[in-house]
Amino acid sequence: MNKTTFCLLFGVVCLWPNGLKAQKRVYVAKKVNPSPPVIDGILFDPVWKEVGWATDFIQSIPYEKTAPSQETTFKVMYDEKNIYMAIRAYDTQPEEIVRRLTRRDEGRDDSDRLSVFIDSYFDHRTAYEFVAHPSGAKDDIAWYEDGKVNDFSWNPVWYVQTAIDDSGWTAELRIPFSQLRFGEKEEQVWGFQIDRYLHRKQEESQWQFISKDSPGWVHLMGELRGIRGISVPMRVELLPYSLGQIQRYRTEEENPFAPGRSYDLGFGLDGKVGITSNLTLDFSINPDFGQVEADPSFVNLSTFETFLEEKRPFFIEGKNLFEYPIRQFSNEKLFYSRRIGRSPHYVPDLDSHEYGDVPNHTSILGAAKLTGKMPGGLSIGLVEAITAEEKCDIESKGQRYEEVVEPRTGYFVGSVKQEFDQGNTIIGGMVTAVNRSIQDSHLNFLPKSAYAGGLEFLHQWKDKTYFLNFKSSISHVRGTQEAILDVQTSNCRLFQRPDASYLSLDSTRTSLSGYSGFLQIGRGGHGHWQYDASLYWVSPGYEINDLGFLYSSDRIMESLYLCYRVFEPVGIFRNLSVGLRQWKGWSFGGE
Repeated sequence: MNKTTFCLLFGVVCLWPNGLKAQKRVYVAKKVNPSPPVIDGILFDPVWKEVGWATDFIQSIPYEKTAPSQETTFKVMYDEKNIYMAIRAYDTQPEEIVRRLTRRDEGRDDSDRLSVFIDSYFDHRTAYEFVAHPSGAKDDIAWYEDGKVNDFSWNPVWYVQTAIDDSGWTAELRIPFSQLRFGEKEEQVWGFQIDRYLHRKQEESQWQFISKDSPGWVHLMGELRGIRGISVPMRVELLPYSLGQIQRYRTEEENPFAPGRSYDLGFGLDGKVGITSNLTLDFSINPDFGQVEADPSFVNLSTFETFLEEKRPFFIEGKNLFEYPIRQFSNEKLFYSRRIGRSPHYVPDLDSHEYGDVPNHTSILGAAKLTGKMPGGLSIGLVEAITAEEKCDIESKGQRYEEVVEPRTGYFVGSVKQEFDQGNTIIGGMVTAVNRSIQDSHLNFLPKSAYAGGLEFLHQWKDKTYFLNFKSSISHVRGTQEAILDVQTSNCRLFQRPDASYLSLDSTRTSLSGYSGFLQIGRGGHGHWQYDASLYWVSPGYEINDLGFLYSSDRIMESLYLCYRVFEPVGIFRNLSVGLRQWKGWSFGGE
């Protein structure tokens, strides 16, 4: 095949018609009059009789565009402060309803479920999912990038009750408007979807049908209209906390810091204020690093650190605005919020007769975050945080003194994204900065300052079927000769290895800079075929671990991917895909 023939075939594939898109359905909500329903799962409130049932769900899994095996209906109403929903999931075998009781956000596919999706920004890219299970368990998930990225750490305040009867099961929901983000309008128009999962048949049905081969789904949801005259609620939330801790351990007779039992008491405050209908200010004073949920235990025998999920409420709010991965399928990113408040970098070198009490984390004196999305598609995210100087108590031969183990540090993150053409084109950027106030010579191994910045561009066309994705970033760290030598010889770089003749270890350097990039073009949806080509590079001097996360530098990687997908059941398979991926990597020395 010559080059001309290949180009003609590629052009035919790119211009091949994608078929008719499903017509968008519209539900018009009605205002509650005179009093709202009682959220008990029993749909006998008189107010529900004022509005009719929405029906005609369509099966999406396993057989598309067919009638579901069980019928589903719903109603939507609202008042000045809340949106209410009544959903009935009919079932001819109610005794077969799967109703496992699970923790919040851990049982989405473990039982029957009803999911409500709301795109209150109406930006066709973000959506909030509220999930009800027959057992009364619930999940809530934030979706970004047209449904390609989810966030289970988002935990809004909302209410749901369920009930099972001879006709199936029901769910009654109340979602406060304060938990959603929307602009000031006379009539709200939101993206809207209700999805039902029938566990025993592994069947999904939808109010607004969305094909499984779609390149995204938020932009394809139906619409919720009729919500008029509501104002953006004054959002002021204060979450104070106190933390009491008792530790018991083996007593060490000569160690004054190991009496066998220790006590600790901490206080702090998280807060949220709605500056405007589009901007939210979060602030935190000494946030709880104990977290809502403890990190899992792990053993790391590698030379690279373990990536841990963020669970502190302050850093979870609007965290999609601060996501800047430097490549696909990796935790490597410009901003890793677990750096703020981490364990101290310095561990005192104690003699056999010396004992120390090293703090296990760095106190956050204060932090503020501004996030929001403007009507024109501009997203803004700013974070500023200051951590305290941490000291270790040391006792040596009856003498007690303090030694600094972490300097006072300032952190800054700024992110902007501008969407065009309903999110088909996105241009964005991010900058990060770390500045340490180092006053003690034994902390000179830490960089005094670290900066990074990146630009990104995403363009999708042919109804989001094809895409071009580009990201680029640079880094710059400064410090003493000792600090930059440590950066050069760390496991991320290893400039000292004798076989890397293209690298130069310079012990006199006081700064180090680097760059990274990612380029990808391909087809992501609509039809059976998927394919892409990508190129990724990270220069040897690239370093972002002061506020980002990076496993290693000095890499160039190219990849080709081709996949054919079958969505309908074939034999014993409910769906089937066959794919090939080729990749090859080099160091910057061509190895």
